[in-house]
Amino acid sequence: MLNAGSLALSNSKFGRTEVIDNTLNPDFVRKFILDYFFEERQNLRFDLYDLDSKSENLSKHDFLGQAFCTLGEVVGSLGGRLERPLM
Repeated sequence: MLNAGSLALSNSKFGRTEVIDNTLNPDFVRKFILDYFFEERQNLRFDLYDLDSKSENLSKHDFLGQAFCTLGEVVGSLGGRLERPLM
């Protein structure tokens, strides 16, 4: 799940990827389109869950961790790909 926010706005849920079954190295297809404002710090938080059922309620699933970055870091990265450790 992607949460996006800026200094002026509170964090809000932006979207979810598709579910990838039974892999430690998922290759997601869904892409997120965000407006990039060079002069504004746009914080991103990625939450990772192990889904155990079809329920949309995330409290029913195992939280594996989260990663943080800014949209500027993604835009400035090679190929738009950025790796971060889970916290």
